[in-house]
Amino acid sequence: MTDSPTTPTAPTAPTLRIFGFCWFHRATYARDRGLMTDPEVLFETFDQWLKSARQIEREISARGDKVVRIGFDPTEFLLFCATRGLKPDEQSRAAWAAQEVRKKYTETR
Repeated sequence: MTDSPTTPTAPTAPTLRIFGFCWFHRATYARDRGLMTDPEVLFETFDQWLKSARQIEREISARGDKVVRIGFDPTEFLLFCATRGLKPDEQSRAAWAAQEVRKKYTETR
């Protein structure tokens, strides 16, 4: 029986995950919330939403991942939904933000 040599493997670096986060604007929050089919999952006020959003950012960053704020653009978002036959809801907001992050990182590389 012969021993076969093993090739040592280099430790792999943790993969950085990048999360797109749909970032609302104070001045238009009430209007934008009203565009959604699920306004009940969003906070009543911008300040409540902002507090929660910042907490989520901190939690994601603490795991070693990155959050990219995607400024909410109602026209772009509604077009995204319409062209895909999606309702303007939480899942669509997440999908839209993810697409915008991919575009941002694809264009800059």
